[in-house]
Amino acid sequence: MPRRNAGTCSRQIACSRRWSKGKARGLPSNASKMKREYDFRGAKRGAVLAAPRGKTPSRPFPNSASTRDGPSRFALRRLDAALWLVPGHRRIIAPIPMQARSANVQPNNRTVLSVCKRLENAYGRPRLGNPTDPLDDLVYVVLSNKTGPIISSKVYRRLRDRFPTWEKLSNAPLSRIRAILKPAGLSKVKSWQLKGALRLIKKQFGRCDLKLLKSLPAEQTEAFLVSLPGVSEKVAKCIMMYTLNAQVLPVDVHVHRVARRLGWTSWKRADQCHQELETLVPPKWRYVFHVGCILHGRRICRSHEPRCHDCFLKNSCRYYFSHS
Repeated sequence: MPRRNAGTCSRQIACSRRWSKGKARGLPSNASKMKREYDFRGAKRGAVLAAPRGKTPSRPFPNSASTRDGPSRFALRRLDAALWLVPGHRRIIAPIPMQARSANVQPNNRTVLSVCKRLENAYGRPRLGNPTDPLDDLVYVVLSNKTGPIISSKVYRRLRDRFPTWEKLSNAPLSRIRAILKPAGLSKVKSWQLKGALRLIKKQFGRCDLKLLKSLPAEQTEAFLVSLPGVSEKVAKCIMMYTLNAQVLPVDVHVHRVARRLGWTSWKRADQCHQELETLVPPKWRYVFHVGCILHGRRICRSHEPRCHDCFLKNSCRYYFSHS
């Protein structure tokens, strides 16, 4: 058996000399190109390639001084995805960078409290323009769905000027409501949702008012709000948190992005991790965490080109350690 270099990781496997061409082995269309790009005869060092099951690579991992040499993890994942269909080969998982492996990013209670306190010190406890009345907040949150805060605030004020009471809005024609909501986008859907929700509220309580929800338990309140058109779990929890003083945690795109980069959740959609994050964040810190993540996601932790070096949460962030 050939000797390995001192810096060679046991998980890294060299390319076998018996490797045949990609088309003969049944590789996908891009796998042959990937094989040539990361072959040990090529220009790139530290390429991780697969060896047949039960076979020993014929030469050690070439030109590798340490486990951190070689192509990026993204390139290795692409190669790994191209190889998994090859008969007789096993998938090779790219090694975790040493810096990310040593980072303490586990979401324990101490880390959660530290992140919440830093968010409060940076952003405070703002209302982000949300009204104090439950029904007003329902209309505002529905309008702000997939719409920027500046445009949604303007459309809300315009809607309030045209309809002094929500009962007049529930009796107004859809074409008139749609014309007012057009700058916010999705005017056809939002006009139908607002009118349908107001009619159901009036049918349930006798008038367009949601203040009676303050006397109901949180579970019943959330169940009723979710039954309204256009009210998702996030919208219902926003209404409960901003106007009914409920200790819940709404998860929107900003909260989900920050929580996932911190390593607190692995769900790919925001509507999938409400229960997980509510269990993780203490009740008295949920409001701070929600509004703080929204402002932090808009200013620092943006979806494209995040400003990681200016982030005050980078010491607790898994995304920062894995991309630094």
